[in-house]
Order: sequence, then C-alpha cells, then structure tokens
Amino acid sequence: KFNPQKKVSLRQYVYNSQHLITSMMDENLKAVTCQLCSQPYTDPRTLPCLHSFCLQCLLKEVERQSEIECPQQDCNNKKGPQDELQYDGSQEESKHDDSEEGSQDDALQEESRHDDSEEGSQDDALQEESRHGDSEEGSQDDALQEESRHDDLEEEEIKQDIKCPACELHVSIPNGQVSELPQNLYLGFEARVAQCQLRIARAHEVPCDACIAGSSGPSAGFCCQCLQFLCHPCCEHHKRNRSMHCHNVVSLGTDVTREQLIPSKLPAPFCSVHGREMLNLYCTTCEYMICHECATTDAHKDHNESIEIPRIAASSERDEIGKWIADVQKRMQEFNTAIAVNREVLQQVEASEKKATDAIRQEFEKLYSVLKEREKQLQSELHNLIQCKTTRLGLQTEKFEKLSQDASRYLEFASKLLQNGTDHELIAMKQLPSTQLKATFEGMDSEQPVPCEHSDLTVAMETDSVLKELYNFGKVIDFRPSPEQSIWEPMSSAIVNTEYVLCVKARDSLGQPYPHGGIQIDVMAELRPIAIDHQQSSHGKSENHRDGTYTITLTPQITGPHQIRITMDGQHIKNSPYDLEVRKSKLDYSVGLGNPALKVSVTSPLCIAIHKNSGDIFVGSKANCIYVFDKAGVQKTTIGSAGNGLCQFNRPCGLDIKRDVLYVADCNNHRIQKIYINGAFICTFGRHGQKDGEFNSPSAVVVDFNDRLIVADRGNCRIQVMRSDGSFLVSINPPGVNLSNICGVALDVQGNIHIVKQYNNSGWINTFTPGGAYLSRHEIVIEPTAIGIDVEGYAFVCDEETMSLQVFNSSRDECGTAVKNLEIPRGIALDKGALYTVTYRGGGGYLQKYSLQQALTVDPSRWPPTALTM
Repeated sequence: KFNPQKKVSLRQYVYNSQHLITSMMDENLKAVTCQLCSQPYTDPRTLPCLHSFCLQCLLKEVERQSEIECPQQDCNNKKGPQDELQYDGSQEESKHDDSEEGSQDDALQEESRHDDSEEGSQDDALQEESRHGDSEEGSQDDALQEESRHDDLEEEEIKQDIKCPACELHVSIPNGQVSELPQNLYLGFEARVAQCQLRIARAHEVPCDACIAGSSGPSAGFCCQCLQFLCHPCCEHHKRNRSMHCHNVVSLGTDVTREQLIPSKLPAPFCSVHGREMLNLYCTTCEYMICHECATTDAHKDHNESIEIPRIAASSERDEIGKWIADVQKRMQEFNTAIAVNREVLQQVEASEKKATDAIRQEFEKLYSVLKEREKQLQSELHNLIQCKTTRLGLQTEKFEKLSQDASRYLEFASKLLQNGTDHELIAMKQLPSTQLKATFEGMDSEQPVPCEHSDLTVAMETDSVLKELYNFGKVIDFRPSPEQSIWEPMSSAIVNTEYVLCVKARDSLGQPYPHGGIQIDVMAELRPIAIDHQQSSHGKSENHRDGTYTITLTPQITGPHQIRITMDGQHIKNSPYDLEVRKSKLDYSVGLGNPALKVSVTSPLCIAIHKNSGDIFVGSKANCIYVFDKAGVQKTTIGSAGNGLCQFNRPCGLDIKRDVLYVADCNNHRIQKIYINGAFICTFGRHGQKDGEFNSPSAVVVDFNDRLIVADRGNCRIQVMRSDGSFLVSINPPGVNLSNICGVALDVQGNIHIVKQYNNSGWINTFTPGGAYLSRHEIVIEPTAIGIDVEGYAFVCDEETMSLQVFNSSRDECGTAVKNLEIPRGIALDKGALYTVTYRGGGGYLQKYSLQQALTVDPSRWPPTALTM
C-alpha cells in the first residue's frame, strides 16, 4: 500500500504543515489527500493510470524528474537560474509554515489560492469570501494573477511523460502540458466536502463568509445550500429570510453526513474565460465544457452541430463506464480463480518435487556405486525443471495479482465516480475512466486465466531392463508440455476459403522437445476476425501425432484482418495470438502501387519506422534528430539533437520499434540508443571497435520475435545479434560470404534475416536463419539502400540507381517496379497493408505512403490457392 509519508520523504517534499494534517485526518479526508503534499487536493489532475495529484505538485514532480533524467551540465533541458525563480522552494516552504501555525482553516485558504473559477459556484463562495473577504473585483484580479503565474509555469513544461509517483508507471503528458491532464472536478469537490465536514465537526474558529471581513465573530453554523459558514446573527437572518428559511443550517461541533452537506442538485461550474457564465454546454469536437458566450466565439462558431448539453454527453459516458465495470468484474472473477489455482499448483509442484526426489533416491540406492554420477545429473535436471516451473508460475501469479489489483483500483475509482459524480464531473474526466477500464479489460482478455504450468511430474525408472546402460539410465519427465515453450511457425499469408495446415511442436518447461505425445492434450486453434463478431471465427481441427507434434487444419471464411489464437490446455503457445491478413487473392506487385496516399515534406530523411498500435511514423534525419508524425502525416514532435550525449545523434541511419521502445542505429556515434517513443532516454550500448558488442558505423537495426536486436555492423562487415539490454549473443559472418557495405536489414514472418548490400557495382540479397545459419544469396542488378519484406515473402528494395522501388518474389526473381520516379529512396517500412518510404535529395525529402491494396489481383486463377503446410 502506498505510504504518503515514505513517498514524500523520498522526494524531499516534507512540508512543515504535514504533521498537522495527518494528525487530524479521518478516513474521509485520507481518501481526498494528495500523496505528494499530504494535504487535501487543490485543483487535482488525473494521470492515465487514474492516480490523482494537485496540479502544483505535478508541476514540481515533472521538474524533479526532468532534473534527474538530465545529469549532464550542458543539457538543454536543465533549468537555468531564471527558471529556478519560477519554482522558488522558499516560497512554498513559507506557505506551508503559515499552514502549520494556523488552524485547519488555513489549509482551505491555501487550497483556494490554487483553484480557478472552473471549480464551480460552491467553490467560488468558499474562495472569494474566506480567502479575501474583499470585493468581487479584487477577487477576479487575484485570480487573473494566479492564472498568469500558472501559465508561466506551464510554458516551462517540455517533458512529454512522467513516472507516476504512486505506481511508477510511465504515462504521457498531453502536449507536454500538465495543465491539459483531465481535471478531476469530482475529487476536488469531495476534498472540500471532507474539509467542511471536519471543520464543522471540530468547531474550529471559522470567519463568517457572509459578513465583511473583521466585522463579525466566529461562525456558529454552516448552510448546506449556500455552502457558507455563518456567524450567529447571519444564522438568525437565514431563519427569518423568506427565500432562505428552508435552508439546512447545521451548528458547528455536530456530525454532518455527506448527504446533508451536498445539495441534491449542484450548480454548473463557472467559465474561466467569461467570468460568471456557467458551463452549461459541451463541445464534442473540442471535448470540453463551454458556456453560452464561448459557443458564439470563433473557436466554436462552426461547432453548432457538435454542441450539446452535458447531461446527454454524460449519459453515454455513464453507460460506457457501466458496461466496462460489468465486463472487468466478470474477468476479475476468472483471474481471482486463476490466482487461487496457481497457488495450489505451486504447492503441488513442490509436493511433486519431493515425491520425485524420493523415487530417484530409492532407485539409485540399488545402483549407487555405478550410478552415483548419473544420480547427480538427474537431480540437477529435476531441480532445473522445478525451478523453471515455480519461476514461471510465480511470475504468472504476480502478473495476475497485478492485473487484479489494478482492476480493483480502477473499479473502485470508476464506481465512486459513477455513483457520486455529477455530469460535469464525469465529462471533465475526458472519458479517462472508461478508457482505462476498457484497456484493463483488454489486458485481462489478452491473458488466459489458467496456470501456465502443470504439477504433474514423474520419474521413469526401469531398473531391471536398463542395468546394462547405466550411464544413460533414468530421466526427469515433465508430465505435460509447457504452452509457453511450445512453438508453431506463423502463416505467411492466407487466402479466403483456402485450407491451411499448421504444425504445433510441443516443448517441455525447459524448451526441450516433448516426445510423449501419447498423453491427451487439448490443442485448439481459432482464426478470429478483428473488429467483427467472434461468432465469425473459424475453429481448426487438431490431430495428435503422438510424437509431440500436432497438426491443425484451418480454413478462413471471410477476408480482412484476423488473429490466429492457438492454445494448449487453454494457455496461449508461443507467438500466439498472431495477426494475419486474409485476402481474396494473392498479390501482384507488377502493376505498381499507383499514387501515394500520403506525401509529406521532411528534412533530409534517412530511415523510417512505424509504431504498430498508434500508427505514428518515426523518421530519422540527417539533421541528427527523429521526426515524429501521426498517421495523418501531421508532425507531432522531434526527438533528440546533434551530438554524442544522451538522446543526441550523429546520423541516425536505422530505426525499429518494439512495443513502446524506439531503437536507433546511431551510425557515426558507433552505438545503439534505446529510447521511449515519447523521447525519454532509456540506455545506450556499444562503442567504436571490432570486438563483440562494439560497432563500426551501424547502418540498420531490427527487433525480432524474441526481442533480439539484429544490427547491421557495416564497417565491421558483419551482423551482430544482441539482447534488448545490449548484451552480445552472436556474430553472423560466415566464411566465404562477403558482408561489406550492408545497407539494410529486414525479417520475414519466420524470423529469417534478409540483408541488402552493395558490392562491385551491384546489389545482393543475403538470407540467414534466425540462428545465423547461411541460407542463400541473390544478385540484383541495382544499387540498394534499404529492404522490407511483406507477409508473403516479397522483398521491396530501394534502388538508388533508378530512383525507384523494386519488388522481388520469394525466389528473388524481379517482379517489377512498385514505385517509379522517386528521389533517392533511403528507407522503407511496411505496416497493416501499407508501404512507407522516405526519399532524400539535397537538404529536402519526402515521407510517402502507398496502399498495398493496389496490388490485389482481379483474377485469382493466376495463383491457384493450394494448401500450405507450415
């Protein structure tokens, strides 16, 4: 459980007033207390992980994390002396010293300094009367000054992400501006309600909100309708006034429930732009609430059809949250059951270990003198197997527990918001709860809540028949294969209404071939259309060959994107699920790809990579930076600068993306850089040299299915294979194979490595297995600069000589020219039925996107569909 005291001390956010708040805190106040400053929320903002913090606390946290991530003295992101004035810690310390000397009222007054007019009329009453006690004009002036100070702070923000102080999850900041995070009106109001309850119950001396400052004694009561503290004369006036005599005025020192304190219908918040105008409209185009005056401005004058009342917008959001609450709760039950089963299997595995150990010992007592050495070997095998099982089960249990805990927290947050939040409070969250619940459900749905290991384990001992073969006697048997270790070869492509045969090879927990196919194992395959009702899925027929292999027959029924899901005893096997495009026919690239669907100017591009989920386009440039575009071609940001420091480049020649991590072949810095896609630096590895793990002008990098990096070490005439952490695995440089001048690297769906290189005024395509074994080479009469492989094994090669994009089939016979009349093509990427390329000439260049659907043949008879055995 998160400890606010510990977190604050770790981040050096120890304020002098902290012990005052924590000593007086009850359960209601704890629920609305910021974990960074240990004070009730002021202008709370919610991160994508659904943790909320005060706006000012988040601004300081972003600054603190930026300083930690920029250790270099000359880093451009480091704050200068003038910037430090914006974050003067002495001012904050002085502010909290005042809070310690005062009563609980000071905490509310301090909170009011950070609130803006958007918090609602009930907040304005507490702010304007208790904080200033002056005229409305003076309050507005102070609010403008405070807003201006906030704007100055927000302009300093350049950080694109932040690590959540509570769960340490890296989350993105919209446009690098903390102020654009969703404003949690619900939590902010709950904080004020809890404070009011506390002040009423403990009868602090609170000034009257209705009287002129200094003209009355302490308050004697609190009006739950006006949300004002009242002195004794004002309480009597409330009772005598015709319009207010029905108000519920409670005496200080009494216990007041939340239901008594909150009116049945809260007024709408006020507009921060137009003063006292209420936010009674919602712009679906801009996705925020506006007032009637805002609707007539230039920013919204063309949005008439998208402006509606908040109640309608909130209604759909309520339905969406309710739906995902029900779905996540249902999946939570399955995962909670799986957690209990996993723990039971762990105990059974430990019991199996003891049982198997005893069996081994009993058998070897008969053959002790001869089989002593063999006994040690078997014990070691058993230990490795059990350790592997317990480790995998433990990791799966921890993963399930984490999913369950996150889901519980999201459900609690969303349920409270759905039950107690108003329409405006729901809208202010910008669909964040439903989005997070959906993501949680999808995360759970992608997991199979069944144990990844079985406890069944035995030892085969046939003493009488194998006495003559003592040195090979006995073996540890994993009774059932491990789904996570079992493999299959993904399909390269699929044609509708065509039968395909898939081969599944069972492996034990250590990844060794599983020869005991006689055991009945439930192996299933499903070809599930994406974004279509799962009732359209095709289920394959499986056959057990009783030798550790299984064949599955599948026939896709409809075209479009699909997902192959192969399970063994209910658990996904390796590389499952797998995305697959089902087409009407095979492709004919000889017809060309036509005109580009997207063409964007880019400064001196060198390479390109596509983020699979978002569709964002990353382009490495000779300007020594990486440009980031959205899928529509609009530039979002720029990563890095020229140099040899962290996130600095000297000719970034190769890019690839795996999950949310960007790998950069930093050519003239002779290294690989690992960076989050939001620009946050992770690590760098490699240096100039010829040893293993050293580079000489790396020209390309790709990441395979096993998260291995395939790096074209151009200057050293070799391919290096490395783990994602930079540790060296193997060097590919077979004798007699010339790998000089490697220009590009690509992988096919089987994981085979394809490279293009220039040699003796010609081009070559060389192919290697995933393990580095040499397969083939083909001469191509062009000058290649980059290569991409599609799902059917076609090779797209950028040709510098003819300034075109050439296509070669799986036999590497030339099929034709896909794109003609390009400037110098430098990079290529394929993703979701589209081909991207970057071209370069002089100081300019273009990013272009082509649809591969242009290559679909009209007559399928040119390529008769045949069964494909994998």
